[in-house]
Amino acid sequence: MKMIKTIDFKRKTIRALSVTSGLSSIAIFVITLLGYFQRITLPFSPVLILIIGLAFTILIALSAFGLWTYKNWGRSVLFSLAMLVILYFIITAIFEFSVIVFGGKEVTPIPVILKTFFNCFIYKLSYKIIIPVALILLFRYQEEGFIENQAQRNFFDKTVRYVLLIAASSSLFIVAMIFIFTFMESTLAIEEIGLDTMLTGTIWRPGSIIGTEDAQFGMVPMIIGSIYSTIGAVILGVPLAIGTAILLAEIAPQTVRDLFRPLIELLAGIPSVIYGLFGMIVLAPLIRNFEVIGNSGFGLLNASIILAIMILPTITNITEDALNAVPDSYRKASYGLGATKWQTIRSVVLPAARSGIIAAIILGIGRALGETMALIMVIGNSIAIPTPLNKNPLTIALATARTLTGNIAVEINYAAGAHRSSLFFTGVLLFVLLLIINRVAHFMMRERKPSKG
Repeated sequence: MKMIKTIDFKRKTIRALSVTSGLSSIAIFVITLLGYFQRITLPFSPVLILIIGLAFTILIALSAFGLWTYKNWGRSVLFSLAMLVILYFIITAIFEFSVIVFGGKEVTPIPVILKTFFNCFIYKLSYKIIIPVALILLFRYQEEGFIENQAQRNFFDKTVRYVLLIAASSSLFIVAMIFIFTFMESTLAIEEIGLDTMLTGTIWRPGSIIGTEDAQFGMVPMIIGSIYSTIGAVILGVPLAIGTAILLAEIAPQTVRDLFRPLIELLAGIPSVIYGLFGMIVLAPLIRNFEVIGNSGFGLLNASIILAIMILPTITNITEDALNAVPDSYRKASYGLGATKWQTIRSVVLPAARSGIIAAIILGIGRALGETMALIMVIGNSIAIPTPLNKNPLTIALATARTLTGNIAVEINYAAGAHRSSLFFTGVLLFVLLLIINRVAHFMMRERKPSKG
């Protein structure tokens, strides 16, 4: 008897919540119309008020119908809306707290910070989210009375799958939008200057800089500067990174791993301008010790060393994960055949982790190609094709240069017209270079097909 009364009470509660939701949807619809026709003041534009209001009206009305018929999807809809409302109020409280604490010209006293924290996150937030929290708790203990057939389960599974697919496709969409925007901005340069001129020209002398009509927009010096500095970074950084990953994954004891792994990860968090300062203050005087005429200490060697340090944590971490992913059975089989530890690493572990290592190198190359601030500070920014400083071809490492990204950063603030458009074309060119590198890596990572017969 007591159980029957409990079930009856729960059903009445759900019916009352259904009626309340239906009335709430009507109220939201009325408020939406009043806000859209500006009869009342709301902190949004009329179009946004209409879109959000109609969406909430439809969703709450559907949830009211689902609750009235004891459908599980009605509970799920209202549960999701309650979570969204809670998230909105939490984000609002964070912004309100940040504006008060960090928005002043002076340091906010600790008592004021504590008072603001209490007002934003305890006092105001508590009474704003009390209804959504109550709904969530109510639904948490009201599961047995709702009906959910197999069709609804399949529909929910498909919905979740499509939502996750959209979320996964967002990165592709963002990249496509960035590329389209960059390409559209570069069309003026393609039409007025021409692809052949920009891709084969060896002189970069925009008319907006020298004030003449004979502007030249050859990008070959910047392309070569980017390629040379990246190749130097790969030559210096990749062996060091892979060796470090092998040490951490295969050789070093746990104590050494716990010591060195955070230090390597710390390199990834250092701002690029700090690397640039290190190259200017420390590396440049050391490189200047090479007694070569024209050696200023700033150039490709300085840039390559800085880039090698910057790509080290990326390549090391991904390579270490790839090595750890190799099954231990491979190592045990190699040891069983009499191989030494180094023979096992060289002939078994590294080939098995080849695809992961190549992916790590490609990410490192992308990091090196996209670096800007540090290279501006250490590469010399000479708009000329790097050439050896004397008859020794190795002195090309001491020559100054400019990269594609550095060219954009240095000149975009005052560029206009075709000059500005050509800088956007530089971004398109970087996209193409990265695409080519990714395709080459994909070709290298392809597994050999087994031969027939």
